[in-house]
Amino acid sequence: MIVQIPVQEDHIVAFRVSGKLTHQDYQEFLPKLEKLIREDRKLSVLFELHDFKGWDLEAALDDFRFLESHPDAFERIAIVGKSRLARWMTAMAAPFTGAEVKFFEEDELGQAWDWLREPQRRAEAAREPASPYRHILVGVEFTPEGRRIVQRALDIRRRYEGARLHLVHAVDYPVYVDEAYDPVIPMEIQDELTTAARRHMDDLLRELKDEQVQGDVLPGVPRGVILSQAEALDADLIVLGKHSHGPLGRLLGSTATGVINHARCEVLTVPLTEAS
Repeated sequence: MIVQIPVQEDHIVAFRVSGKLTHQDYQEFLPKLEKLIREDRKLSVLFELHDFKGWDLEAALDDFRFLESHPDAFERIAIVGKSRLARWMTAMAAPFTGAEVKFFEEDELGQAWDWLREPQRRAEAAREPASPYRHILVGVEFTPEGRRIVQRALDIRRRYEGARLHLVHAVDYPVYVDEAYDPVIPMEIQDELTTAARRHMDDLLRELKDEQVQGDVLPGVPRGVILSQAEALDADLIVLGKHSHGPLGRLLGSTATGVINHARCEVLTVPLTEAS
């Protein structure tokens, strides 16, 4: 599966890749990439690999044919993963493109984003940012308490001219085990959870009525999604809720703790009172 990661820069695109890629995956993915190439003179790309299992034969051919037919379309390609397959993917891609291709370990995601942004940052080195907070990322829960987090972040955004607010909700799919004891996520459950979350996000955005606020629903564990989005958006501040008591509090508290321990930007936690 290939899922596009929302990014603010026009010249950078990012994708989260998981499982074993098929020809069908590329039939859906490559037209999107073609469109992005047409819209921008030269792209830099980040591939964030999670539980990546490689390609089937036709998908592998799709991959290398595309690179070979677009030798000058990319400036830099960063591949982030932890398996030998990810390293091999990096080595195999290099001869087929004129871009710089570099592999980063899974815990080097921040360095990968820095490397992609390096040319642009050099060009902008003389400029001062309009405010200390340009991109504020908010981990969203669709609960009354979660609305307090959003409102707190919105108050901060409105203090700084040009600041943008990015809401993200992680859909952590339940995993079942089939007869062979292999983990399975039923597609209908994925679709239901994702559709419901997107509906809640759309309702929230309509309620806020603020053009400087965007929202995304992405698959994955909340901590990982938030940290990934913080890097993708080059966030200056992450705003999260923190629960103190009960099983839900321990789960969400661990998310906040994980983000605080690994984020490279400021993190603001908003204490929440759980409903009784």
